Amino acid sequence: MTGREPSAGDVRAGLVEPLLARLPAEFTAAERGRIRRAYEFAARRHVGQVRKSGDPYITHPVAVAEIAIDAGLDCATVCAALLHDVIEDTGCDAAQLRAEFGEEITTLVQSMTELDRRHDQAAIDAADDRSLALKVIDRLHNMRTIQHLDQEKQRLKSQQTLDVMAPLAGRLGLRDVADELESIARARLTHLPGDTGATYQVLAFGALLLPVAVRASYLDEWLGELDVLRDRRARTRFALRLAISMPALALTLRRPTRHTLTGCLLTFLRWILRTDLRTWTPLTVLLGWMIVETARNSLGDAVVILITVPPVLHAGVTRLRAKLGLGQPDKPI
Repeated sequence: MTGREPSAGDVRAGLVEPLLARLPAEFTAAERGRIRRAYEFAARRHVGQVRKSGDPYITHPVAVAEIAIDAGLDCATVCAALLHDVIEDTGCDAAQLRAEFGEEITTLVQSMTELDRRHDQAAIDAADDRSLALKVIDRLHNMRTIQHLDQEKQRLKSQQTLDVMAPLAGRLGLRDVADELESIARARLTHLPGDTGATYQVLAFGALLLPVAVRASYLDEWLGELDVLRDRRARTRFALRLAISMPALALTLRRPTRHTLTGCLLTFLRWILRTDLRTWTPLTVLLGWMIVETARNSLGDAVVILITVPPVLHAGVTRLRAKLGLGQPDKPI
């Protein structure tokens, strides 16, 4: 007897029953029916969409819902897990969702969408605990399948997970989620090759100046920008410009505490930039390190960095000096 490969429709149809079987006994028949409707709505909306792994997209919200069930979250949160990408990725508007599932679930999905779209601490502060819980369990499934991303994204996502997502999961009481997030992120960072190119190294180095609370959200935004730039040289230049502007960005983000840490940082920056010797000694060391690390993987890329990076560094130093009102560097006596 000959068989056939399962179609995407077969895959979608085979997901709902195992999901419902996973629900604890205390879920009522009405709640189970609501979760089934949420699944069917999401499956229709995501039809034809696939993940980077090649799997039908609906497998992702189902996996997020399974994690939500295992974490002991309530019916509304499980429904929102199934629906969490329909507004952002399928063109479904909030009014349609509200008509189908009511205000509570719609608000959760909207909050998740807002957390994905905005890259600032204010969005995190404004979100309630259930929305944040959805965010971290969404990240958990994405970390479980992170091998389908390129190595730079794997590094940045893993570092962001260690810095923000795992601690956030712990604060929410999702200890198992926090432990798995941390375990996957550390393993990924440990096993990725060390010489993946200058882009990640520059961003990771520069982002250390930013406050921890916003570092991950900025890295996430920069990942989106990098994804548009397919040429390696353009990606490297973009990362270098970001690194050059990082001190000024850090000053802006830390402005509420300018009389303490920011004041010291500003004074230190002025002292460094006041002479060419103090400015270019660490930058030359950094440039040499980047060239050596990149040359291990590609001599051609190392030559590109040697040609393109010094002018970018010079332009950045000049702009930063102008921003700080330093003018020309002091001449040695």
